[in-house]
Amino acid sequence: MTRSESSPHVLIVEDEEGLLEILEVNFESAGYRVSAAADGVAAWQAFDVGRPDLLVLDLNLPRMTGFRLLELVRSESDVPILILTAYDFAEAEEVARHRPDAFVNKPFDTTELIATADRLVGRHQAGKSAGPRR
Repeated sequence: MTRSESSPHVLIVEDEEGLLEILEVNFESAGYRVSAAADGVAAWQAFDVGRPDLLVLDLNLPRMTGFRLLELVRSESDVPILILTAYDFAEAEEVARHRPDAFVNKPFDTTELIATADRLVGRHQAGKSAGPRR
């Protein structure tokens, strides 16, 4: 297995082009294989094809909201989901129903974001090797 195949795969969903580029560069520098989508429909398609180890998800997206994408992903996967948002969490109850694994508020520190992602991926991979959840 090559290094790229053994590296965790992250799908980053962010509609702000500049921020998406920053996230891609930082995750690649941290050793992740990166896929990206700028809207909810493209993200759902990329998720369905790529089955990432981590989903980094903005909630305010065009074509399909991050809330809807979160609902779809949770309906068929327990992949770790890290929510990136500028929302003030009046919507937190709606988001919490779909069990995201972590929230990071915009603006954020990229070092802390990567550390959170590393923890989520490590915990999820450890759980997969321990067998099915009950």
